[in-house]
Amino acid sequence: MRIKRIQAPIIAGLLLLTLILPQLALAAGPEISGVFVPTITQTTATITWTTNTTSDSQVNYGTTRPKGGTWESEPESPDPAEVTHHSILLEGLTPNTTYYFEVVSGTSIDNNGGEHYSFKTLAWYAITLDPACGVCGDLWKPKVCDEVIGVTAVVAAGGDYRICWDSRAAANVVETFTAAGAGTYTLTFNMPEAKRGIHKVYLTNTFYDDLGPSAVAEFVVNPSVKIVPEEGTVGTEVTLNGYGFDASQAIGVTLFQGEVKKGEEKTATADAKGSWTMTYTVPATPAGGYTFNVGPPNTDEIWVIKYFKVTPKITATPSSGTVGQTIKVDGTGFASEEEDIEVTFDGEVRKENITADEDGSWTANIIVPIRTCDDYIINASGKTTRARDVDPVEFTVVAGIAVTPALAYVGDEITVTGGGFAPGESGVKVTLDGTVVATNIPVDIYGCWESSFNLPGSAYGSHTVSASGETTAAVTTTVDTQAQILEFSPAEGAPGDSISLTGNGFHGSQDLTVTIGGIDVSEDIQTKSNGNIVISFRVPKGSPEGKQTLVVTDEGGATDQVDFTVTRKTLSTTPLPISPKESKLRSGEVTFKWQGVTGDTGYTYTLEISTTAGSGNIWSKSGIAESSYTLTEEEALPKGTYYWRVKIVDDYGNESARSDSIEFTVSPIPTWVWVVVGLVVLVVLMVVAYRETKFKVTE
Repeated sequence: MRIKRIQAPIIAGLLLLTLILPQLALAAGPEISGVFVPTITQTTATITWTTNTTSDSQVNYGTTRPKGGTWESEPESPDPAEVTHHSILLEGLTPNTTYYFEVVSGTSIDNNGGEHYSFKTLAWYAITLDPACGVCGDLWKPKVCDEVIGVTAVVAAGGDYRICWDSRAAANVVETFTAAGAGTYTLTFNMPEAKRGIHKVYLTNTFYDDLGPSAVAEFVVNPSVKIVPEEGTVGTEVTLNGYGFDASQAIGVTLFQGEVKKGEEKTATADAKGSWTMTYTVPATPAGGYTFNVGPPNTDEIWVIKYFKVTPKITATPSSGTVGQTIKVDGTGFASEEEDIEVTFDGEVRKENITADEDGSWTANIIVPIRTCDDYIINASGKTTRARDVDPVEFTVVAGIAVTPALAYVGDEITVTGGGFAPGESGVKVTLDGTVVATNIPVDIYGCWESSFNLPGSAYGSHTVSASGETTAAVTTTVDTQAQILEFSPAEGAPGDSISLTGNGFHGSQDLTVTIGGIDVSEDIQTKSNGNIVISFRVPKGSPEGKQTLVVTDEGGATDQVDFTVTRKTLSTTPLPISPKESKLRSGEVTFKWQGVTGDTGYTYTLEISTTAGSGNIWSKSGIAESSYTLTEEEALPKGTYYWRVKIVDDYGNESARSDSIEFTVSPIPTWVWVVVGLVVLVVLMVVAYRETKFKVTE
């Protein structure tokens, strides 16, 4: 019984709440949400919202926010209909004007938390853009991007209109249209090439001024980069075109794999429109995905990232040849340090167990197997790189010959090998510059053969080696004759000594230049018409003493060299001093005489004067042609004791031994003696003059 008494009041209370709560909710008013302005024109606007219960609709609005909770200048627009989805059309609005508003349903008011909602009516002339920002991407034609911008233009009257970029000017027109009358018109234009930032897009008439019909919208240009191609092999030249950067902006581009730098940074500078271009060569790097990071040079900042894929590639050098020929195969863009790489020729493995380096690169040499003349495929694959991922290269097997050595001297044995001939073909012969040097060469069942000949006398340079058979047309290659010095004698000598030299393999009938230690022999010498040389010359003056290089070169550049030792030669004749000899001279303008070489004009003399016997020269004179020399007034010696000596020098700079040092003394008369003599002479002259004068007076 006690439980029943407790439950009765609870049930009665719940029934009371059920009756009271709806009334409280109605007294509080409906809940307003979703206030929105879906359409705006020059003179109208539609305001919509929803409530959780049915209610009437009202919008309070004005050009200013209400003061003291009241709207001063604009009327209310009530709609008594009881709905949950509310819509009020405001009419008679002023174009290009901002309005503030609040919505009312029943006793509920939504004024956006006291801030009030707002909208702005369209101007009589209006322009909107879609999109309002974008990137150039690429140029559709010069100075015009492939980015398409949609325009919605509202005009108050018919006429011709212009859409201008950055300013109202005829030069900046990007699109035109003709309006039949007032209304809204849609059109598109391609974004002009432009630098980064906000750009004005104008709606104007044909007068391009701001006094007539006009409207403006803003378009934001963002930077972009386009790369071509987007994937490729090592060595691919990737062209990067950047648009929408800042004017004159410094640009840095670097290739990365993740956060690892894989190439050197390249730089460019944007032009006045923020555009730039560069070519980036993909460096040696493993296969995979990479990014070109674009940003300020020498920084980690990144503005734009473009993706690039490195793919594997092989090359074969040469692309055609004969059986037995060596082909160099290079691979790039394989996996880093990839193992078990193999190279195939016509499906047959010719090289295996190749390992790539850390950049995914490798090199292998293969030999062309026995095949008939045709085109064959070379391919490669590895532990992770499949053959189908690699573009194969084509190699053409042709009838051909090879010579060894390809650079040879006259008389060397030249080995000629042939391949691609008909099996067992007869009548095979080899010619050098059209002259048969080998004949009746047997050919095996695979069309291969070998023969040899000695390189005959021939001039420097390339000579044609040709081979042919009864069914195989002539195939050719070349052998290059090299210049060589055969003999020279003697192997050493002093300047002026005669040298004889022979050689072959030079160009025919050309002037020769011969140097020893870099000194030209300066003699008129030539090669013979067949490229042989038989010459004589003298060791040139000034050749450095010791082991030197003797170089012979013709006008066409054919050259050879040998070692030659330049020695020193002392002339056999030593000059004999004559005068002065132990003399005391009163004048410093001394005349020296000696006995030298007679009857030969190829010698000169060098005179040396010193203050000590045998050394310490204070004066010397070279190139004296005669066997005497007188010091000039400028060369005159002051008072003192001196020693003089002389030596002979020939035209090649060889010298004799110096003569003995001969002593002499210069002792000029003292100045005071000359003063006394002068005074005595003066007195004598005065006495004579006096006597003559006295005699005349007496008479």
